[in-house]
Amino acid sequence: MDWDWNGIRHFTTLVEKQTLTAAAEHLGVQHSTVSRQIAQLENALGLRLFDRIGKRYLLTPEGERLYRHACEICKDMSMLQRTAREQAELRHSVVISAPPFVARLLLMPHIADFYRKHNDIRLIIQSDAALADLHGRQADIALRLVRPTQNDLAVRRITHYSYRIYGHEGYLKTIRRENWRFVQIAVNTRFSRWFAEQIGEDADISFASNDFAAVKQAVCEQIGIGILPDFAVFPADRLHPVSLNPDAPLPEFAAELFLVMHEDVRRSPSVRAVADYFAEALEHMSAR
Repeated sequence: MDWDWNGIRHFTTLVEKQTLTAAAEHLGVQHSTVSRQIAQLENALGLRLFDRIGKRYLLTPEGERLYRHACEICKDMSMLQRTAREQAELRHSVVISAPPFVARLLLMPHIADFYRKHNDIRLIIQSDAALADLHGRQADIALRLVRPTQNDLAVRRITHYSYRIYGHEGYLKTIRRENWRFVQIAVNTRFSRWFAEQIGEDADISFASNDFAAVKQAVCEQIGIGILPDFAVFPADRLHPVSLNPDAPLPEFAAELFLVMHEDVRRSPSVRAVADYFAEALEHMSAR
């Protein structure tokens, strides 16, 4: 048995509207189209579905028995179409995982330009200090400060920058070097260990946080001296790099930013568009 599934939709609509004109108006087609679909469906089923009484189409007993099943089929078709639309939208959603200060200072300044070029993609930025599990599909793209070692991840180094030790100009003018207190970044990373080595075990830690935004605010509020990535510091902040040894050059810790994707998702056009855009936007960033 072979028929046009669209005929079932015309069938249920004609049952509800009772006339070809009303059904055609509801479906947005010519009344001849409805008539043709009904005739084709009756031929395919080998049944007469309607009695024609004037302009009205009334169900035959066979049509009444099939109507309930046809309604269920229409519901399933509507659900199929809705699910397909949702899946299409889902394919255009791209999730980026990045540490909070990277998301805020490196990604967000480019968002408006990104949408001018890719308004068909919905970006979801997960700003979290924890590393997203790319294998578990917690994110499509991750920006990481440490190069991953898994072989099935596609890794691209997109920029380099430096961590430096900063103090507010007001703090540096009023507090003697031997009385400096420090703001600690409370994460276990290479740059945090480097900072701990620079200030020494006996350093007076006045404040600690695992968020660079909080560290920066504490330094700006003259709570103490702290470590910051250079891209987080702007002239208006009135922060200056310092050396704990006045006779030594300004210390800095060189670092890199990596864009990481799982091999399976990099073939997605939407994911590739997002990865290429931000890689190009960020790889031109120069260390200050």
